[in-house]
Amino acid sequence: MSTLFIFLWMILPFCTESLVFPRQDESPLIAVLGFDRFMNIFDPSDGPNATVLERINLMGGDWGGASCSIDFNYRDNVIYWSDYYESKVYSLKVNGGDYEQRVILEDGLDFPEGLAYDWIHNNLYISDFRRHEILVVNPDTGDKRTLITGVPDIRDVEVDPRTGWLYWISGWEDTAVLMKSTLDGQNQVVISSDLAMPKTLSLDYDEQRLYWTEMSPLNIIKSIGVDGEGLTTVYQTVSGRLSTPPKYLTISREYLYWNQGHETIRRADKHQVTEITRYRNVEERDARGKPTNMFMGILAIDPRKQMESENFCGNNNGGCSHFCLPTLIQSTPPYNCACPDGMNLMDDNYSCFDERQM
Repeated sequence: MSTLFIFLWMILPFCTESLVFPRQDESPLIAVLGFDRFMNIFDPSDGPNATVLERINLMGGDWGGASCSIDFNYRDNVIYWSDYYESKVYSLKVNGGDYEQRVILEDGLDFPEGLAYDWIHNNLYISDFRRHEILVVNPDTGDKRTLITGVPDIRDVEVDPRTGWLYWISGWEDTAVLMKSTLDGQNQVVISSDLAMPKTLSLDYDEQRLYWTEMSPLNIIKSIGVDGEGLTTVYQTVSGRLSTPPKYLTISREYLYWNQGHETIRRADKHQVTEITRYRNVEERDARGKPTNMFMGILAIDPRKQMESENFCGNNNGGCSHFCLPTLIQSTPPYNCACPDGMNLMDDNYSCFDERQM
């Protein structure tokens, strides 16, 4: 079991603790967001008897929140999450045993439902359900660029910086689609339109397959290769009046983890969902057995998911003053410089200037 330590940090009006990210030779940790701005951490290798190792209170406004999507930066010991009630994106950094929480982005967001981190080029991709947009954000500076527009009902995003592709699910029923583009938002390709009510998306980096959940009445998890081949239904909730759909999911090594109807956390072999582990001791219920909170985004903190690979922008951000966004690998150079919203690219194709100051 991974060792976790608890500290108190008094500069913020909420309690903070500290966890240690697992090493490559250790089992991953699972982090699951609660609707009411908290994060539970547990070790899935403890099996069905696993208990919450840490409960972390997350920052937010005075009127409650809705913690939603989650991802991590293994190199810098950071967890990112979005809150669609607050319309903000946050980070939590482990810093010498203490947690530092801060707002990464709050302007220009409406309903940030999806989130994925490019650990090689240090870019955070965010999908906004109400604005029908995909944004790219520098998590260190807060610079934001609207990357893709006109994506109706966009639900979630995933990123593979090793291969240079961005993936997303959007639409509903007849308009539902799974797509990809290069990391600069160009070269958009439809992977599959065999979707109906998609909710969340997860990428298996090892086998290059995408998994997603579909809402009621389908209540299923589907999977397809990133090349659009090998579509299969991985899991389906037993039908019935009280059946609940799988909501958020994550993949680590040979396992698929998901929350069922916001109430339970489950695990199964990603190839064949026949034996399901339910983490009952992680659930939050009252004395009568009724849920007291809603589970939202789920994340496997696993260093094997963020292996080092070629940085297409090199060691100097490709010479770009702001964003360096990889494009088709065979291009020369294999990236494009881009500017934050409100700034334009100069004739040198590397530098940005603020059009509002002209």
